[in-house]
Amino acid sequence: MSGLRLTLPLSYLFFKIFYSIYGGASLLAKLRRPHVDFYFPWEMRLPFLPSWTLVYLTVPLLLLLTPFILRTWRTFMPFFLTLTAETLVAGVIFLAVPLAQAYPPRVASGFLGGVFHMADRLNLDYNKLPSLHMAFAVTAAVVFGRRCGWLGRTLFSLWIVAVCASGLLIHEHQVLDLAAGLALGLAGVATVQRRASDDRSLDAIRIDGLCLQELWSFTRWRPGRLGPFLTLTRVSLFRWRRARMLRAAYCLALHVDDVLNGGRKVEGDRQEHARSLLRVLAGGEPAPGAVAEQLAGAPEGPQRRQEIMQALREIFPPPSAAASAGTAPAPPRSAASR
Repeated sequence: MSGLRLTLPLSYLFFKIFYSIYGGASLLAKLRRPHVDFYFPWEMRLPFLPSWTLVYLTVPLLLLLTPFILRTWRTFMPFFLTLTAETLVAGVIFLAVPLAQAYPPRVASGFLGGVFHMADRLNLDYNKLPSLHMAFAVTAAVVFGRRCGWLGRTLFSLWIVAVCASGLLIHEHQVLDLAAGLALGLAGVATVQRRASDDRSLDAIRIDGLCLQELWSFTRWRPGRLGPFLTLTRVSLFRWRRARMLRAAYCLALHVDDVLNGGRKVEGDRQEHARSLLRVLAGGEPAPGAVAEQLAGAPEGPQRRQEIMQALREIFPPPSAAASAGTAPAPPRSAASR
């Protein structure tokens, strides 16, 4: 679960989430009477400079390049969750306090005018406070700045100032919008980004992701297995962390059942494949490309792995002495299909 195979789909998912919330909030605001955006009188005297749109658009450009900067899922996932959380918080505020443009109508022509009007269409209407443009810029500057030396961090700080100035000089945001966006971005980094960057949180996300990957394989062969998994998920809603090992054990049990019954093709002997999972649960290292072994090796600590092993042994009892000689009985399908 690394590389562009995961970061690009996550980027696409984020932009779908973003425009669903951002666009939906703007659309719903039209059904109400938006207030005029909050502003200081001196802001109305700021010049309108459409050339600063080029600086303003560096924020979405940097976000588009993020999968090539944060190239592993362990670095990309916290950033993805942080931006998603900021979008959700801002969406609630946009719906609660829709704000209309305070500046007079803007007129721009020529090449820079075309660039400005393109950016203006992307911004939509009524989504003013907090400025998600500013929130995303601050989040990116802090996260990417941590990967740089002092020079890189200084350049990112200057970039934040330039982005803030561009929001004012193209008459897109007021000072309070930008200040609220700055606060939202810093809060997102201090809470979601820090929490999601923790190794235990990333391991938990990894287990859930591997379970979903296995579930996709199960339902293609037996769609009826989706029902029990959804039931298990529903039961886990209010104890998600405690039930994570149970979900992992369920997915591994179905995987072993599919392999031993010929529903899942594996390289080599099927029973040896099942035994390799038990070796991983006993503390062995999982193979890099094997999803099931990665799932078996994902739980942190021997006690967690032993819990899954015990659950699997209850479903698939160890073979008898006769079975060890080469006449192993088939595993009970009914138990694994629960």
